[in-house]
Amino acid sequence: MDKLHNIYESVIHNGLESYKRRGSAAPPHKLVKARKNVLNHKKGAIALIRTKVDLMSSGGVRGYVVTSMETLLEDFSGLSHWTPNVHNYLGYSDKERRHLKGHTEQNLQQINTFVVDIDSKKQPYTEILTAALEHSVGVPTLILETPKGFQVYFVLESPLFISNQNDFRGLKVAKRISENIRRSLANVLQGVDLSCNDFGFFRMPNEQNVRWFSEEMVFTLHDLIAWSKRQDDDQNRGLFVVESKGQATNATQTEWFRELLATRHVKGSEGQIGRDNLMYTLALACYSAGKGKAETLDLLDEYNSSLEAPVRHSDVQKIVKSAYKGRFKGAHQTYIAELLETWVPGKDVPITSHLGGWHKFKKERKDRVRSHYQEWEEDLLAYIQTETSNVQPIKWTTQKAICEATGIPRSTFNELIRQSKKILIKRIGKGRSAQTGLTSVAVLLQCALEFNQKHRALYYEAVALMSGSPENKSALWELEYQLELLTRFPENRSLSGKKFNSS
Repeated sequence: MDKLHNIYESVIHNGLESYKRRGSAAPPHKLVKARKNVLNHKKGAIALIRTKVDLMSSGGVRGYVVTSMETLLEDFSGLSHWTPNVHNYLGYSDKERRHLKGHTEQNLQQINTFVVDIDSKKQPYTEILTAALEHSVGVPTLILETPKGFQVYFVLESPLFISNQNDFRGLKVAKRISENIRRSLANVLQGVDLSCNDFGFFRMPNEQNVRWFSEEMVFTLHDLIAWSKRQDDDQNRGLFVVESKGQATNATQTEWFRELLATRHVKGSEGQIGRDNLMYTLALACYSAGKGKAETLDLLDEYNSSLEAPVRHSDVQKIVKSAYKGRFKGAHQTYIAELLETWVPGKDVPITSHLGGWHKFKKERKDRVRSHYQEWEEDLLAYIQTETSNVQPIKWTTQKAICEATGIPRSTFNELIRQSKKILIKRIGKGRSAQTGLTSVAVLLQCALEFNQKHRALYYEAVALMSGSPENKSALWELEYQLELLTRFPENRSLSGKKFNSS
């Protein structure tokens, strides 16, 4: 019961009054305090539905309006669907007060959560967790099982309040984020409903249908906007920006960005930081600010055209493509300072860059003789993901076979394993009969989250085996950390001597 209360409160975000206006069971002092809190946070209404057929009745949606958490917590056990996003007001379209009106997007007071409807059970909910972690915005807050599939909730850390200003600009931003979340999951999961109403009726969480809930897994609007913009690159669609207090610094709005963008005489020569480096820094700033690749390319193409000695358009394309590979989070202060000193001398320009940095301009991988360890690691992780499963989380073969399959030089392999926090290895035997066992943090997480107890046992066996290899220390700590974030085991078992809290 307490878990369901936490779910409702986490989703609703104080969008409803705490207690009923009439007939409340709460003591008087709590009622007085709650009335005062109403002045600090506007309250709205949600709609509740008893059965799914009521969503399609001849007179419209059949249900009732709720304006307090007290009523919601009293009635939830007999409900089928709800509107987890709060409306300004809701009413009835008939005198009998049976059919609802007002549940439109333009009447939304606040958006609390994005919900993805999956009409398929061909993949378990654990695959949805890992798909969201690896291919979408991150691990969802809540997963409910439905008769035909699952509904996946991505709850905002703070609600997005909707107004009619600028032609409902905030609502447009939210709809674009919702669409991109669905599309990202549809690329890797079966049954994702791309036409689902973004902010309509969804399944009501109850004691039978909750398969996953993590109160800590919530999403900031700033991060979702930045992620969503990057998803729009392939679509070449327009972008929306919502400004709010407390957001991270937008590098493209800084003075150093404007000064570098205004330079015209940049050329550069051997031993001097020049055009490529400057445009790469500007592209990283755009990437960190959440701008789409197409928008950044347009900006830098225009900048390049204004230079006294421009580079080829294909070179600008390569610079933008490299910046958007995601290897670096943004431009580093050291390189910003060097560019300003070289090409904007005599001006005292403040530098604000809290993001990760880059160390040197890097050619495309195919043009480099030696690939970087991060890229080899990605190749090896892809190999492990393909060759393992929940039933067999460890791939046993020879080191020679692994290197041949992935194209990793044998001289690089051992150093890669030593550096990686994502790959685990076990060596058995010597010489020609030696066997190498490989797995990854992601594979073991999938195994641990698998509901089937047989797979859970395989997870513990795999961890116990991998604990004997010194190279795996950092990866095992990473596994513990990720698993503690993702779930709490009801058995309260220990992993490498560390206890997990039960939920």
